[in-house]
Amino acid sequence: MKASYDRVLECCPDSYHSWYAWGNELRQRGEYYEAIACYERAIERIATDYRAWYQLANTLDDLGLHDEAIAYYDKAVKLRPKHYWSWYWRGHTLRDLGRYAEAIASYDRVIDMRPDDYWVWYKRGHALRLWERYTEAHESYNRALNLRPTDYWAWYWHGETLRQMHRYKDAISSLNKALQIKPDDFWAWFRRGDALRQLRRYRNAISSYNRALEIRPQDGEIWYQKACCYVELGNSKRAIACLEETLETTGDFYLQAAKTNPNFAQLRAEPQFQKLTLSLSR
Repeated sequence: MKASYDRVLECCPDSYHSWYAWGNELRQRGEYYEAIACYERAIERIATDYRAWYQLANTLDDLGLHDEAIAYYDKAVKLRPKHYWSWYWRGHTLRDLGRYAEAIASYDRVIDMRPDDYWVWYKRGHALRLWERYTEAHESYNRALNLRPTDYWAWYWHGETLRQMHRYKDAISSLNKALQIKPDDFWAWFRRGDALRQLRRYRNAISSYNRALEIRPQDGEIWYQKACCYVELGNSKRAIACLEETLETTGDFYLQAAKTNPNFAQLRAEPQFQKLTLSLSR
C-alpha cells in the first residue's frame, strides 16, 4: 500500500486527494504524526475542503491534543456548517476538556440535524452529568432510552444520575433495568448497593454489594461500604471482618477512613478494631 501511494505522490505531488487519502491510511495504522503531515500537505493544496481539516482534528484528538483539535474542528464546521461528525466530535473533545457548556452547544447542533440520534443524546447526557446539571442530564438519558430502550449503559447512567439527584428509589429502578440486560455487571450492583444504603435498607445493600464482590472480590471500597452497613445494623463483628478484608485488598486507605468516619464511633471501643488500627500508628 505504501509503495503504491509513494508512486502516486511522486507522479502527482500536488494532488490534494492523494495526500488526503494517504493521511487517512496512516491514521488508520496509528501513525498519527505522519498522518498530520499528509493532511497539512493536502490543506496546502486545497484549503477550502473541510475533510482534511476534520481528519486533522481527529488525528490531533487521537494524540490527546484536544485544544489544537478544537481549532481544526472549528475550521471544518466553518467550511461545512452542517457536517454532523465535525460537530459531534467537537462536542466530545470539548467535554474531555471540561468545557461543558460549549460541548452541549455542539451536541445541540447535531440534534438540530439528527434529532433521533441515540449517541448524541447519550453523550450530551454525559456532558451535563459531568457538569453536575443532573436534571438536564436525566432528560438527555431519557431521550436516549426512548431511542434505545434496551441499552445497558443508558440505563446505568440514568440510574447513576438519579442517585446523584438523591432520587434513590428511582435510581434502583433504573439500575434494576440495567441488570436485567447485563446481570453480571459490577458497577450496577455496586451503585444499586449505594442507593439502598442511602435508603437505610442495609441488608438489601449488603446483598447488592455481595453480588458486586462475586465479580470483583478484591475491591476494597465495596468491603468498606459493607462495613458501614454492618455498623448501622449493630453487627460489630462483621463490620470488623469487612475492614480486615479492605486491609488485605487495598492496604490501609479504608481503615484510615474508618478511624475518622463518625459512623464508626461505636466500633472504636472494640478491642479487635483497636488491634486492627494499632499498626497504622507504627
